[in-house]
Amino acid sequence: MVYCGKPSKGCSNCRERKIRCDQREPGCGQCEKRHQTCPGYRNLVDLMFRDESSHVIKKAKARARKKGNLIVEPSTPSGSEGRLSVTPEPRGKPSIAIVVPATPAPTSPADSDGWGFDDSLLMSPESGSWPITPPAMALYNIPPVCQEQGFAFFFSRFVTANETACHQNFDFVREVWKPSRTKRERQVDSVLASLTAVGLMGMASLQRRSDLMDAARKSYGVALGLTKDALKDPTEAVKDSTMLSILILGVFEMMAESPARVRTVTAFQEHVNGAAALARIRGPAQFQTRAGRRMFSMLCQRVVISCAMKDMPMPQPLKDLWHEMAKTLEPENPTRHLMPLVWQVLQLRHDIKNHIITDPGNIVEKLLAIEHDLEKLTNNMSPSWQYRQFKVTQHHDAVFEGYCHLYPSLHHANIWNCIRTTRILILETIISQISEDFSSFTPRLNSSRYIEEYNTARRKLKRLVYDICASVPQHLGLMDPVDGSIGSQDEEDASARITTVEVRETPSPPTSPSTRSCDSSTSPSEARRHATGLTILDVTKARDEDDEAERYMLLVSATSTVVWPLYLVGMSTACSEEMKHWVVGRLRMVTMETGIKQADALAGLIADEGVGAVDWIDPALEQQQAMGTDPLLLSPDMIQHTGHDGWGNGGGLYGLGLSPLQVPMEYMGDEFGVGEGDLVWV
Repeated sequence: MVYCGKPSKGCSNCRERKIRCDQREPGCGQCEKRHQTCPGYRNLVDLMFRDESSHVIKKAKARARKKGNLIVEPSTPSGSEGRLSVTPEPRGKPSIAIVVPATPAPTSPADSDGWGFDDSLLMSPESGSWPITPPAMALYNIPPVCQEQGFAFFFSRFVTANETACHQNFDFVREVWKPSRTKRERQVDSVLASLTAVGLMGMASLQRRSDLMDAARKSYGVALGLTKDALKDPTEAVKDSTMLSILILGVFEMMAESPARVRTVTAFQEHVNGAAALARIRGPAQFQTRAGRRMFSMLCQRVVISCAMKDMPMPQPLKDLWHEMAKTLEPENPTRHLMPLVWQVLQLRHDIKNHIITDPGNIVEKLLAIEHDLEKLTNNMSPSWQYRQFKVTQHHDAVFEGYCHLYPSLHHANIWNCIRTTRILILETIISQISEDFSSFTPRLNSSRYIEEYNTARRKLKRLVYDICASVPQHLGLMDPVDGSIGSQDEEDASARITTVEVRETPSPPTSPSTRSCDSSTSPSEARRHATGLTILDVTKARDEDDEAERYMLLVSATSTVVWPLYLVGMSTACSEEMKHWVVGRLRMVTMETGIKQADALAGLIADEGVGAVDWIDPALEQQQAMGTDPLLLSPDMIQHTGHDGWGNGGGLYGLGLSPLQVPMEYMGDEFGVGEGDLVWV
């Protein structure tokens, strides 16, 4: 099946006129304007491939007859179960050929197996280069056309596609494995079976076809058995092809649609644990090739996800191997410094959750130290990693607030957003820790010092969410890499571009009243309820264990680089109502354009969550808002001082509007203007 590129989604009338089709149901708007009957739309998946099976078979048979190096045992007469044994010439290293049941020639179209293809040709690895096929896995009866479709789908989504997430991008697969072009024997190795399983799983999910799902599971079972057999052989276990098979099987577990998501998470973690153990066996020798380094980097990213799921720190053996691999990276590559900082986050998360660190001041100081290092990393980016900023000259739905970024490549944009998302989690945790301490009965943090840290975190958080939004147009493929122009939304002229103007100074996020999360009619008790975004202690905001597993798998299985950053922005306390609607719209556009259903599911979670921006209803703050300043920032002037040491460092009574608190007996009297039983907001 030959991949023919991305076909047009429009109806035939719009394609003939070469105009943009809005693809409305039941008919498009262009046909409606011309008072024509819209002919409808094509099945895009069927159009992405062209069946050249007969041509390939003809060439293969001609090549085999010319070389005369194949011995084909004739099968039994039609109507009985025959066996086809294909034996290649010896090539120095013994191998076990696959022996599969022969496919009887159908006497009529109704007798066909449903695929209409002879079961005699299949892509297979070069003999002697890949793991030996064990006799136990000799039966692999997936129809060849079915396998070819899965093979092509995998390459289009996980090898050649630019929008593929970096931790699932197998663009190095050709350096590790390639199919044979000359042999007709059906010799199957773990790489071929695993990538076929993932490709068929993706097609089955997209087309809702149970037969493809069955073939995907069958191929997965074969790949799993072959990989286990390879791991038993010390020579085969350390090969790149074995590690590649395990990583691809991990993608299958990510994509698996199972009602019991907890079991899926467990299977994914088992694959990660197996790959991590194999990486330790392979040792520093695996870094001698580019593919080996890429696979180890991919593994480390998955181990980080697994550690977050299990509340564990990064294993020390993998950290030691990473430092060995980092010696091969370019000095200006920020990944050299980013990954160790991520490990610090995992360690701090583990220490807090296991009550190793309990003091709020200690927690906040460690968070501030990591944030300082991350900010320093962005400030010290080399010129080759810098991005350009543009402002559009007219409105575009995909450009938030009119500003967008242009990076040297999508890889650079991914690394920038990885740093930003890590910082957002850190800053949200700082805000949450300070707020929780100030809302407690006996706060332990120094008021003036940590109010300033709180305000600084709020300002940084708002800047980061706007920067992520500005990176989205390039992720969606809308920006011209040369001049920064944006694709037009004009239905009449799809080739038109929206011009942009490069800006030298970073525009400040707006501080308009639209950033507030609730209006003036909100009751005090509702307005003072404190909302939190995603933090390092809670990266899903799930209701229970099953919901947590569901959200984890939605995030790790999405193949678009922009899904996780957008989800984090949509759940942030710095996300306004306007930004939330924009984020939901971009995620749903990703689903429409790429078929990634996880993006739509995450958009629904953001829409249901509501706006998370923290709001303080206080006369002084309302006055700040009326003056056009940020109502979310606090100042020491908002503190009511009592001179009593029982309220924390310096004896400050924190009037931050966080939660209602019953006035204790010792604070009654005219000096404070409150009486017994009164409620104050602290």
